[in-house]
Amino acid sequence: TFFFVQALYPPGSLFSIAYINRAGRPEVTQKCNFTRRPHLAGTEENLRLAEQIQAQWKEFGLDSVHLAPYEVLLSYPNETNPNYISIVDEQGRELFNTSLFEPPPPGYEDIGDIVPPYSAFSAQGTPEGDLVYVNYGRIEDFFKLEREMGINCSGKIVIARYGKIFRGNKVKNAKIAGAKGVILYSDPADSCAPGVEPYPDGWNLPEGGVQRGNVLNLNGAGDPLTPGYPAKEYAYRYDEAEATGLPNIPVHPIGYRDAEKLLK
Repeated sequence: TFFFVQALYPPGSLFSIAYINRAGRPEVTQKCNFTRRPHLAGTEENLRLAEQIQAQWKEFGLDSVHLAPYEVLLSYPNETNPNYISIVDEQGRELFNTSLFEPPPPGYEDIGDIVPPYSAFSAQGTPEGDLVYVNYGRIEDFFKLEREMGINCSGKIVIARYGKIFRGNKVKNAKIAGAKGVILYSDPADSCAPGVEPYPDGWNLPEGGVQRGNVLNLNGAGDPLTPGYPAKEYAYRYDEAEATGLPNIPVHPIGYRDAEKLLK
């Protein structure tokens, strides 16, 4: 079973598992650490957590708990050659590169298999072009740029902040506007609470923190190879070249520290 969880708590947070007892009252049974180690979909750690939850639910007295496997198309980063964004001069020399990895918080230096920043299902490529800030990457943002400000995104690399709409729709809108690459970042104006310190001193996103996730445009159709149908082993599958909702321009997420350098 594959789980997609966007943690709203810092890594290493303890989650209480509770159930309703026979008297009708919630009862906390134990605390489980679900975010101590990376558990990307389809990995052994992800399966271990699924089996852990299965065992715990059985302990709670549920009559039937089983894992339902699905064969879905997954996207993983190239950890030996991670993605990054560069500012280059006219001779092609790299003047600035974004971070390849997030800095580990105190106490996590020994954790391996950290997933580098990447946008799942991004197209491959190394586009070059002028950078255009497109706010949230909504249709109205592109309309404002082109119709009111006279800025054309065709052939450009656009940078958009997370929020308002799904990241896959930002990429779709950028492609329609003619962009050949997309950079995504979390703006502290949207993702950080006033007066709260960044993690680990508080719970705000640190400047090197990067939001990961897929950039598909499926409109709820499920697996790109079996859109609209369960991705079971017996299902008919499209070839990957015919898959539904895959973007055809490169996309990469960065932290707001690096975004500030690009936007200056």
